Amino acid sequence: MQFLKFLVVFMGILIIAGLTVIVITIYNRSSISLDSEIIIELNIPVNATILSQTIDKNKFIVHIKKNNGNEFIKVFDISNGKELKKIKINK
Repeated sequence: MQFLKFLVVFMGILIIAGLTVIVITIYNRSSISLDSEIIIELNIPVNATILSQTIDKNKFIVHIKKNNGNEFIKVFDISNGKELKKIKINK
């Protein structure tokens, strides 16, 4: 009888420890690291205008208009600061 009580208590402790590990793992994977500084270098022509900018998930999106009327959109990866796409808008 005492062995059964020990077994039940031991299994309860294992369940609580397992759930704790799962919760900590989920929290660590979902939290964004604010310790690292990412610099995104945005090279735009002189007198160009930034019409809008947006952050979506891990992407930084910038809509730029040049003096000659041409517009383009640049997409950057926030995690490493690299330019992913440059989209030219023809009018």
